[in-house]
Amino acid sequence: MNKQSSKIRAEFLNFFKNNGCAVVPSDSLMPSGDKTLLFTSAGMVQFKQHFLGQSKDTFTRATSCQKCFRTSDIEQIGITTRHLTFFEMLGNFSFGDYFKKEAIAWAWEFLTKNMDLPKDKLYITVYKDDDEAAEIWKKIVPEDRIIRMGDDTNFWNMGDTGPCGPCSEILIDLGSEMSCGKPTCGPACSCDRHLEIWNLVFTQFDKQPDGSLKNLPRKNIDTGMGLERIVAAANGKKSIFDTDLFMPIIDNAAELLKIKYEAKNVSKLRMVADHSRAITFLISDGVLPSNEGRGYVLRRILRRALRQGKLYGYNKPFINELVPAVFNIMESAYPELSSKLSNIGSIIKIEEEKFLETLESGSEMLSGIMDSYKAKGINILSGKDIFKLYDTYGFPHDLTREIASESGFEFDKAGFKAEQKTAQEKSRMAWGGSGEKDITFYSILHKKIGDTIFKGYDNYVSSGNILALIKDGKEASELKAGEEGEIILSQTSFYAHSGGQTADGGKIENTNFESVVKDVHKPIGSLFVHKVKVLKGLAKVGQEASAIIDIERRKQIARHHTATHILQKVLRETFGEHVAQAGSLVTDAFLRFDFTHFSSVKREDLIKIEKTVNSVIRANSEVCIETMGIAQARNAGAMALFGEKYGNTVRTVSVKRENGEDNYSMELCGGTHINRTGDIGIFKIASESSVAAGVRRIEAVAGVAAENYILDEENSLAGAAEILNASKDELVNKARKYIADYKKLENELNALRSSLVSNEADSYIKQVKEVNGFNFLSVMIDGLDAKELRTISDQLKEKLKSAILLLVSKKYGKIAFIVSATEDYVKKGVNAGKIAKAFAADIGGSGGGKPDFAQGGSKDLYKAEEVLKNAQKYIV
Repeated sequence: MNKQSSKIRAEFLNFFKNNGCAVVPSDSLMPSGDKTLLFTSAGMVQFKQHFLGQSKDTFTRATSCQKCFRTSDIEQIGITTRHLTFFEMLGNFSFGDYFKKEAIAWAWEFLTKNMDLPKDKLYITVYKDDDEAAEIWKKIVPEDRIIRMGDDTNFWNMGDTGPCGPCSEILIDLGSEMSCGKPTCGPACSCDRHLEIWNLVFTQFDKQPDGSLKNLPRKNIDTGMGLERIVAAANGKKSIFDTDLFMPIIDNAAELLKIKYEAKNVSKLRMVADHSRAITFLISDGVLPSNEGRGYVLRRILRRALRQGKLYGYNKPFINELVPAVFNIMESAYPELSSKLSNIGSIIKIEEEKFLETLESGSEMLSGIMDSYKAKGINILSGKDIFKLYDTYGFPHDLTREIASESGFEFDKAGFKAEQKTAQEKSRMAWGGSGEKDITFYSILHKKIGDTIFKGYDNYVSSGNILALIKDGKEASELKAGEEGEIILSQTSFYAHSGGQTADGGKIENTNFESVVKDVHKPIGSLFVHKVKVLKGLAKVGQEASAIIDIERRKQIARHHTATHILQKVLRETFGEHVAQAGSLVTDAFLRFDFTHFSSVKREDLIKIEKTVNSVIRANSEVCIETMGIAQARNAGAMALFGEKYGNTVRTVSVKRENGEDNYSMELCGGTHINRTGDIGIFKIASESSVAAGVRRIEAVAGVAAENYILDEENSLAGAAEILNASKDELVNKARKYIADYKKLENELNALRSSLVSNEADSYIKQVKEVNGFNFLSVMIDGLDAKELRTISDQLKEKLKSAILLLVSKKYGKIAFIVSATEDYVKKGVNAGKIAKAFAADIGGSGGGKPDFAQGGSKDLYKAEEVLKNAQKYIV
């Protein structure tokens, strides 16, 4: 029995294609169908508009293999035989078309005939009140293998109200050896014996506020079957990990870590395999490691996987080396991975290297905290300190527990969980999906009034009827002078926020009112919502009004947008094909372009990039906009964005070469552009910086904004020349001379200060105390930096011969300190590094070093002064 996963995936899609279903490609892991979601977690997500009857697609039945990502069971990954973060959901759907009879019959046929699953091993669950489904199943399987279950497992709800319906699950019995052993163990048990393969959701009701159920006029089907589970079942495997979807990755990881795939290593290797797949696909779909939102989740699972290697003493990056294995398995279904492999691997490696450094510094920080606790006689690490290490510094809490236990400390698990829960609640409150408002209100409105016709590609002015007015989040019949609200027109010339391009500005008016348009957004479908302030008159629903955009603003936005396309092409020519867009913002004031690249950009490269962009502009080449099929566009070399979902017909923007025939650049884009590159005028890079691991950012200006930028720069130069009494030609040399003179005077001043400091050293000797048999001096000195503190320390050690010194200085609102110990005390076990860590932990700072010398700092002046009063506690 050897059924390859790639063949099962293809066979499933072909089976439903032959049953009249449209084969729909997988959506991105960053959902396009529901922007309030963090990740695509089920096959039905991309079909939300279809289920609501708001899609423009003509098909009423569909099938897909959807990439999905969930973290709800992350603690179970690798421990159980069935849980995953990244998985592929096979599904078939009906939007008011076929219903239970067909869905059940097809599911049974595919499993028993196409997959050859043993009929006597399959069990069925149905909702307790779903007699219709139960009767259909009775004609297929013996009644004793049909189990009725309750709301928790077999009834699906979209929310407290709205579409809902019963479910029917198909499970396979994996054998008694997988049982939990309880006498009650059966298909309803949550143990590993009965594996859920397929869930059939029958969306047939509309739940009312009072809890009652009304029949939906359009009944829908939403099914989901994990590819990983059916592959395991079809191959007679007890675990989803023992299949061709995981074993090559597991074998590769085991080889890298120099371990065997045996009982003691199974859970860790399985986790690494799962997380490697998730990491690869998240980055492929445009998610990058960061400290918030999707990027934070990616960072967490990457670090979690890397930590497994650390537990085996493997202190080098290795997750990036598993990417080719993931690709080899998934290539047939996701060939687009090929062009991104280098990018993905580089991003992962940079993140791994950063975390290995974090582990090192985190270990030092934990050591300092524990030394501080020991000095206070406390042997339980507080949940607050554990969580701070975990959340702020990325130090895994399970590693903290392990190290703490080895050092004789207990772990405040309850306190940690409480801190974690508080942070999660704050995160949930801060997360608003991808920034969009709740679209429920607009969804209802959209269903009533339909799409807005966009006329803005060819018209700066258009007329349309006012279909709706919104005030304070509710529909209104009118908007008065001085009021702010939203206007929805039947057609508009205003471009809405989309694809990184800002919205047009302008006004909406007629003979009865005048309003200024402050923003335009598309909350759902092609519903254009204009945020306005009424300047005079009265706007009413039903009136005809003119949408008049600010032409100069539009032209300036267009200059920046076309310049962004040219910039991306030039970056790829300069640095290589690994460069890909990681984010952009196009406004009338500037453009911002984030791109994948793994080293800082040299000044000479920036100059070259700027010159090349301007040479393309001077060529005054045609900018050609065409609409074509997605396959035709890809074959023509059009670039698509990570994470974007495109329909069958797309809009392309091509910048022609000077010969007017070939394309210099070609992108899928719905934005507004100029007609010829010469219309851009001039391009100027304003800044270049790093925004994340492996991601650089260029901010630039073009056209009028570039002219203003250059004028500002010239004014700054003229001002500096005036201050230094120099011509522009003399400015650089004169500035260098002033800086050289300043440094010379600074050195002379420092020499004088050192002389004064040396004279003060004798006065501190009188403050030395004997603590536990050691000469100890702790003192606060004003106005010295770390270098000057070290000078005093060296002089004091020379005079005292045997001493432990804790010298603290406050300067410019900050604390700097050093701890030093003479050689004879170090031989007796004194460790300046540990004292520094403990002191730093107590004053809310950081510090560390070697047994004879250590240093650190803090911003808490008051705490430093208070702690210093009892500094002898560190001498034990």
